[in-house]
Amino acid sequence: MSPRRAAAFIAIIYLILGLVWIRFSDQFALALAADSNLLTELQTFKGWAYVIVTTGIFYFLSKTALDREHNLSERDGLTRLLNRHMFARELSSEIEFCRENEQTMVLIVLNLDGFKQLNSTAGSDVGDRYLQSIAGLLRDHFKQRVLLGRFGGDEFAIAIPAVTWLDQVLPQAQHLQQLIQAQIIPELPDSALSACFGIARFPADSSNAEQLIEAALTALEEAKSMGSNRLRLYKSEYGEHASKRTKLLFDLKTAIANKKLSIVYQPQFNLTDQRISGVEVLARWHHPEEGFIPPDIFIPLAEQHGLICAITDFIMPTAIRELLHADLLYGSIPRLSFNVSAADFNTNTSTQRFLHNLADLPGDWSVIELELTETSALLNLEGVKNVLKVLRERGVQVSLDDFGTGYSSLNTLRLLPIQELKIDQSFVRDLANNAHDARLVKTILAMANALHLRVVAEGVESQQQARYLQQQGCQEVQGFLYAKPMGLQSLKSFVHNIRASAVQL
Repeated sequence: MSPRRAAAFIAIIYLILGLVWIRFSDQFALALAADSNLLTELQTFKGWAYVIVTTGIFYFLSKTALDREHNLSERDGLTRLLNRHMFARELSSEIEFCRENEQTMVLIVLNLDGFKQLNSTAGSDVGDRYLQSIAGLLRDHFKQRVLLGRFGGDEFAIAIPAVTWLDQVLPQAQHLQQLIQAQIIPELPDSALSACFGIARFPADSSNAEQLIEAALTALEEAKSMGSNRLRLYKSEYGEHASKRTKLLFDLKTAIANKKLSIVYQPQFNLTDQRISGVEVLARWHHPEEGFIPPDIFIPLAEQHGLICAITDFIMPTAIRELLHADLLYGSIPRLSFNVSAADFNTNTSTQRFLHNLADLPGDWSVIELELTETSALLNLEGVKNVLKVLRERGVQVSLDDFGTGYSSLNTLRLLPIQELKIDQSFVRDLANNAHDARLVKTILAMANALHLRVVAEGVESQQQARYLQQQGCQEVQGFLYAKPMGLQSLKSFVHNIRASAVQL
């Protein structure tokens, strides 16, 4: 309640009480005293009583309103945890106590992965209830005395005084990450979020509350830059990394706006006849000062800062136009695969975006395949399902990328219209030396065969890997053994050479 509304509420209560008192008190006095002298005396007592009663009520209402405003100034209105200002004040007091008693303190700042997608998909009410459940989880998780705060949005802070780092904090933080992943969202039972953690220590990393908070936030940014569900302990060099990422983000925005990203294509091959079965489209960025920026650096940066949709909207129509102009699509290249993000399905215009990006296709849209990871799909399941329903009616195919690395693979296959699985390269890499990975790949291939799903194995770099995959029934492969990602001109030459070899045979 705003101060204006609180003041109006008190005034209205006071007005109602006054009107009631004036309306009925005189009648009550006349009923008790017919004598004028006694009536005059009762009027005096009535006035005193009115002053005393209204003073008491005014005190109660004023104290209630002021207490509420004071409480709101200290507490986050949604979760009832300390807000950032009060958290910093309390943290300062705890640091002074730790300094005087030669004790350590650990500050954890956590940020929920995918919360923006949850908010935009399910609505702010669902998001608010989820934040309240996380606040409850934090209260229940820590048995010792801790400070709990919400810095705003989906960012929470935990200050733990008098602890031993390795023995106590790290296991607790890792366990908390697991609990957050297991937290159920009733409105989206097939979805789950994870969290990144940034950790800083007093006195090792800072000497006061503000510096400790900044150190923890810097560690958090470093964790987020590595992907989802990461944890980082503050290091002094992280400050430099953060400055570089800020500049890199600015340069990336400029590169996207000026269409300075480039496209490369990595062919996929059918193991039976060694023909090209498709190509995967990949984004590349050559920075004017830093040179080649790896995709595993600029793609997560784009996803974190809402730039990934702009990249998708540039890559898809550009690749289609290039391959059509080169007379490769619908001919030598029967399938064109694009990586898409959960953010590509977040808004009401997502379907129209995809339809617009594919509008230049002159023929059957089944030549297009969208690759999405299990994790991104489950972050926004309803949005993904709604968009894919429309695109599948037009023939667009769907591939589940990095299969086996998520936590709900089979459920994802049940919920989404999947035609292809891509076995993650982490399983393929050690096929020759790791019996466990070999069994996992064999199991995935057997399952895909039973479900009539096409399988592409990524990261194939040796003949031994290729032979094993072919023996187990894998239809298609992709990797450096067959072809590296290449630009359009190189792809044209590559396709021409394959054609020439086929004619000679």
